Amino acid sequence: MIKQNNSFLGKLENIKVNDQEQIFINKAIRQLKDEKQSEKIVIKGLIHDFRSVIINNQKLSDPALNLFNEISKPNLGFAKYLGMFGHF
Repeated sequence: MIKQNNSFLGKLENIKVNDQEQIFINKAIRQLKDEKQSEKIVIKGLIHDFRSVIINNQKLSDPALNLFNEISKPNLGFAKYLGMFGHF
C-alpha cells in the first residue's frame, strides 16, 4: 500500500503542468504529505478540481489531462487500486 502511495505522490511531484493546474497539484501533494489524508480522498478532490477547469470551458494541459484520465477511469490505474468505481 505504501508503494502505491509513493507512486502516486511521485507522479504528482514530477508532473509538469500550467500554473493553474499546479495549484491543484500542490494542494494534493500537501494533503498527502502534510495533512496525511488518504489517497482516495486526495484523488477524488483532484478529479473535482480538474473537472471544474473543464466545466468552465478551459483546456487541461496534456500532462494534466493524462493524469485526469488515469485517475478517473474505472478499473485502471489508481482508481483500480482504490476501488473507487467497483460498486454500482
